[in-house]
Amino acid sequence: MQVIVVENKKQQKEFLEFRRNIYLSAAKYVDNNYFMLQEIFGRKLHFVKTVELEAVYVRDEEGIACEGVIAYAKELPGYIQLCFFEALPDKSEAVALLVETAKEYGRKHNCPRLVIGLCGHLNYGLGLLDAHKLPSADASDEERQAYERTNSFSSPGNPAYYNDYFKELGCDENRLKTYFTYSFEGKLERFAGPIRKINSCFEFKKYDRRNNKYWAKLYTDLNNLCFEDHKYYYHRDYIDDAEMLKELFLFMKEDSLIFAFMNGEPAGFIMWYPDFNELAEPGEAFGGKHFFKNLVDNKKIRTAKVMEYGVVKKYRGLGLPLALIEQFRQAAEEHGCVNAETSWVLEDNKNSTSFCETVSDFDYKSYVVYELPVNG
Repeated sequence: MQVIVVENKKQQKEFLEFRRNIYLSAAKYVDNNYFMLQEIFGRKLHFVKTVELEAVYVRDEEGIACEGVIAYAKELPGYIQLCFFEALPDKSEAVALLVETAKEYGRKHNCPRLVIGLCGHLNYGLGLLDAHKLPSADASDEERQAYERTNSFSSPGNPAYYNDYFKELGCDENRLKTYFTYSFEGKLERFAGPIRKINSCFEFKKYDRRNNKYWAKLYTDLNNLCFEDHKYYYHRDYIDDAEMLKELFLFMKEDSLIFAFMNGEPAGFIMWYPDFNELAEPGEAFGGKHFFKNLVDNKKIRTAKVMEYGVVKKYRGLGLPLALIEQFRQAAEEHGCVNAETSWVLEDNKNSTSFCETVSDFDYKSYVVYELPVNG
């Protein structure tokens, strides 16, 4: 069994092909990270200049058994990361070797912990899919249909045995969940009065692509203010977010990023987008062809994905999340979306889970972030 550090184009191709074959053989999930890995290998992102990244795969007598990207971010010195993990079934020994390799990198950087499932930064993904929560016996047809859906855009999709590998290694678990709403109709009507009152205190503005630099900086500043206490968050770089938003808004509408102001001061924001994975078939790697297909075919995307929302500490307790969700609902309906999924929420974040339970129909998918001590 051999650990290979990816150093040339041939090895990069092998790394990507292994990943593609995993998704094609399962034919259940859409790969939303293939394009990013191509950009990492091409060193096209500013992100690769601020985070140390090492792609690695483990080969046994049958070929590549598992792979991942080991990442070290100076702004998150407590963790060495194992990102973009993929593996074949029945490869526990190879996975253990890959994890030990990541821990070795952690020791070189004096990181006390290894985290598995964080993709370099929270903005690029967190967690492995654990399982679909099974619908109850009295679940509606809409709920049952929702559970059969493939992963939404930017959400992980992976076989259940991935989790078995890390449970076998005795990893600590940090659990996350998402929420689903199968109809906007009447969802926020009972909050109409409070929302009107909240709206009278705030001004809402949408992103303007003509001034990407200004709005990207504001987005970064708000992320850094709103999420500074998050377990895995570290301060984001202006250039990274400017690059990310410029690419996203080639396809997203400007009302997919909405900012709230009080007396001219930024107070919070919400970002959402249509579930672009509805344009792809399970097993495909999502890419530009799917956006182009959407432009040509004008296919209506039915589900909206709330990627993130945040409120600056001094403005918390004023009900702003409710008003931001109403801003999202109006925009999503205008674009033809009829149901919605949230991004992940840490289960121990009681404020966010309580709010999501209030405005959603049911909790949906479960995700896990795994951790191990580097020494031990």
